[in-house]
Amino acid sequence: VFLVIMVQKSVYKISSMRQETPDTVSFVLSGAAIEFLCGQFVMIHYPLELAGKHGASEKDLAEGKPVKRAYSIASSSVRGLKGEIELCVKAMPDGWISKLLQEVKLGQVLEVSGPFGRFTFDPLKDKDIVMLAAGSGIAPMHAMIEQICLGDHKDVKGHLIFSNKVESDIIYRKVFDKFACDNSNVKISNTLTRCADGSSWDGSEGRINFKMLSEICGDSLVSESKVFFICGPSVFVKSMRECLEELGVSKENVRFESYG
Repeated sequence: VFLVIMVQKSVYKISSMRQETPDTVSFVLSGAAIEFLCGQFVMIHYPLELAGKHGASEKDLAEGKPVKRAYSIASSSVRGLKGEIELCVKAMPDGWISKLLQEVKLGQVLEVSGPFGRFTFDPLKDKDIVMLAAGSGIAPMHAMIEQICLGDHKDVKGHLIFSNKVESDIIYRKVFDKFACDNSNVKISNTLTRCADGSSWDGSEGRINFKMLSEICGDSLVSESKVFFICGPSVFVKSMRECLEELGVSKENVRFESYG
């Protein structure tokens, strides 16, 4: 049985914004109710007058059409049915769109189309999931954990392993801590790749690898029911897929999405 979700195109307004880290902003778009599966993405359509002020390429502007970019939905489908879509945007050195989104104001109106994508989590089927994320690849994982908690899926176990360079890079840290505190079926593990000497950090250090996954997940790492979700830069995703293959995890139990 396949769930058919219709793609829609609607106008949304930015109703709230929050600075998650020095270079990352999350914001909520409010508008029409939208049905989607956690892990999917939407396309944001930028009016030419807005795009032109923030460094859109001559090619983009010459086509005379709104500039479109894809962003993973960072909120649960529970909120989607209430007309909310949350996005999480990290400023990229060469990405004028991400910088534009960091400068938009409350009340800004944007056209949104979607949902799209096959990188999906279904809490009615996926009862034991491990999420491996790096950087802004956390967006769909936030949606999945929020779905488990707000959707009251106490029969679903969710374990997030989140890799960042330094402690100040950890997006949604307080939100995740609260989810884990309030829900015994949710676990959060952070690891830093550039932990400074003498810091007070007491979490894991180093890149996610064979040894770290074995230590964090224990004997239940390779299980027919455990599903792995991977999202982040292409180099990270490739490394995680190779690591899971080395550990003996079936390819059918690995779902991934990469960028960059």
